[in-house]
Amino acid sequence: MTKKTAMFPLFQLEPAYITIFQGAILYFTFIISTVDIFVPSITAAVAGRDSWISAIVTVILASPVALTIITLALRFPRRSFIEYSQMVLGVWAGRLVGLLYLFLILVIGATTARELEEIMSIAFFTHTPQVIFGIIGVGLSAYLVWNGLEVIGRVNGILLPVGLLLLLFVAAAVLPGAKLDQYLPILEYGYGPPARGAIILMAYLLEGFILIYILPLIRQPHQVFKAFTITLPLLGLALLTGTVSIPVFGLEATSRLLMPAIELAREIQIPGLPRSDILIMLGWYAGILVRIAVAHYLLALLTAQWAGLRNYKPLVLPFGVIIVALSQLMFNNTGEVIQFIGNSLVYTLLFFEFVIPFFILVISWVRNIEEKGGVS
Repeated sequence: MTKKTAMFPLFQLEPAYITIFQGAILYFTFIISTVDIFVPSITAAVAGRDSWISAIVTVILASPVALTIITLALRFPRRSFIEYSQMVLGVWAGRLVGLLYLFLILVIGATTARELEEIMSIAFFTHTPQVIFGIIGVGLSAYLVWNGLEVIGRVNGILLPVGLLLLLFVAAAVLPGAKLDQYLPILEYGYGPPARGAIILMAYLLEGFILIYILPLIRQPHQVFKAFTITLPLLGLALLTGTVSIPVFGLEATSRLLMPAIELAREIQIPGLPRSDILIMLGWYAGILVRIAVAHYLLALLTAQWAGLRNYKPLVLPFGVIIVALSQLMFNNTGEVIQFIGNSLVYTLLFFEFVIPFFILVISWVRNIEEKGGVS
């Protein structure tokens, strides 16, 4: 049983497609580009020495949530979330839910832009106004968004291997000096701290769930579950890498550092290259740029569909301006950024990642609403 919605399908707004592999590595980049920069210090402050346990538990906890999201999406493989939320909940309730998700994507984009601004202004260019870095980053993302999803996927396919090599290089370079006894004693304060740390990490591990809501633009959509079963453990390994700062700097220092990953990069000395951390940060910068582009693209594309527009490109520049403006207006200082991504955003993400999709999935089962060819 299906109900028609009065809006243009995604393939009319975006004629290009990406493969399931491109979608999986785009998801990987979307998560790893920021989760190993600010989040490790937040997790260390909550989970302490057991942050590595949090990283492992996160993958376990995230699996059923990912299954819920995928199951819902596969019931409507040729529909976006904007479409099938209206099919299941009714037009007005569905449009309201869609609008809330669009606002969430906007917040994610603006927060990512601010993270980029913080990294560049605090770590490298202390005398340059933050907003300059936001304008440059969002300007580059707008260029990618204008050229479409396929271009974003191809650019990511080139940049991700470089970023992964740099991440592995940092981990390999600092491990010889790491004091693994800093991970001991295990479960010193019980199960509570690593569980709370896992909740924080899970919110960000599943943040890329927004990509699943453009499933119609991914070739081989029915292979998405297989892709997730491979991508989630790899992201778990990346989260484990993010805990390396604890044996290198110690627990107290790690929990106080704003960006442990940058400090790790600064520990590495490359002969003939006095500021090797800048070279390493280029990899992270590229990843953050792709992340902003993904959020920017989804915001423009899904807003166009929600509003019944035939073309998303007229929205690219206005949303770019809004993302930069919000990145400045949402936060007064770095402390507010850390507070937001460590508290408010965590619970907001979990609500949108699990509660709403689960609610819609249950209603679709009860009302027997699914697209012909969907997977029950």
